[in-house]
Amino acid sequence: MLLKNANVLFGDKFWLVDLKINDITGEIEKAGAFFEDDNCIELSGSYVLPGLFDVHTHGGNGYDFNSAKNLEEMQKIIDFYIKNGVTSVLPTVMTDDENVIKRQLNLIAELSKSNPCIKGIHLEGPFLGVDFKGAQPEEYLQPLLINKFNEFQKAANGLINYITISPELSGAIEFIQELIKQNVYVSLGHSSASFSQAKKAIENGAKGFTHVMNAMKPIDHHNPSIATYALYSKNTYCEIILDGIHVHPNMVEFIRNAKTNDYIIGITDSLMPAGLPNGDYFLGATPIIVVDGDCKIKGTNTRAGSTLKAIDGFFNFIKFTNQDLISASKVWSTNPAKALNIDQDVGTIRLGAIANLIIIKDNKLEKVIYQGKLVY
Repeated sequence: MLLKNANVLFGDKFWLVDLKINDITGEIEKAGAFFEDDNCIELSGSYVLPGLFDVHTHGGNGYDFNSAKNLEEMQKIIDFYIKNGVTSVLPTVMTDDENVIKRQLNLIAELSKSNPCIKGIHLEGPFLGVDFKGAQPEEYLQPLLINKFNEFQKAANGLINYITISPELSGAIEFIQELIKQNVYVSLGHSSASFSQAKKAIENGAKGFTHVMNAMKPIDHHNPSIATYALYSKNTYCEIILDGIHVHPNMVEFIRNAKTNDYIIGITDSLMPAGLPNGDYFLGATPIIVVDGDCKIKGTNTRAGSTLKAIDGFFNFIKFTNQDLISASKVWSTNPAKALNIDQDVGTIRLGAIANLIIIKDNKLEKVIYQGKLVY
């Protein structure tokens, strides 16, 4: 395949080149000018960027990872992601009955064998506090026990490489230290932690913060909290749900000013209604309702995840912060890959790497190339 006359993002700059992709291996072979190929796609006026990487998403297209009954239902979620520009993903499993968690982790591990876009699993719970549990079912929350985590990791066939925990829980530091030994990225969230508790967790190996400003003790000028430390700390990543509902657009800009483009990770935190109309759905086994794209637990004012599509979050970042395509690509592709130390293969465009690309034209997603094949 030849992408002809494309503005291709290499590093932090667009280059007007032809991009040759090997039709058999899917690798990006070379970039230059005046190449010839029978399978040629003319891209004048288009921009080629790395595929998006969503590290925090529960589902979409009518299914979620906690309740999907089989591989076929999970595959529909993956297909939805790819269609919307996500070529790398961490399926996210939330707090649930531990037997359900283990079953679903095992299914995702099996799903990953035929879906190279799956770069690991994000375990959001059950090791979370009660005060800011959000939509996490309280009856299934558990203390920080490394043996219990190891049971989940075994069920996942070692695929859990990202976890959200509450650092104010007893034994947090020892728990974090054990996870670091297993090369698991630790994110802090669903938390009533103080500034000092969050600071201590970061100093002992935690790397970032889960959906910052949501499900965490807010900023207070008398009693600095985890949210304060998330913005204060250096070299730590902040996930942001970029739907404009969970975090007001002006606050997105505020967070960006504090963290810079280098330490923001765009996420969807999407649920099964992502891509679908308003109505009644489920988050795992919990009934939720969607009104004007806003998800809440039915009968309450508790906001759950989002209906956001990743590509819409990509453009929202540009809109909310007056940044450009290059900055949005860093937030939605490069940064999550760097956080997980897989940025040599994911999140940037490199010669010799598998082509996982999005093509943007006129501020719209025009095409998706996944594993070297044009899929959308």
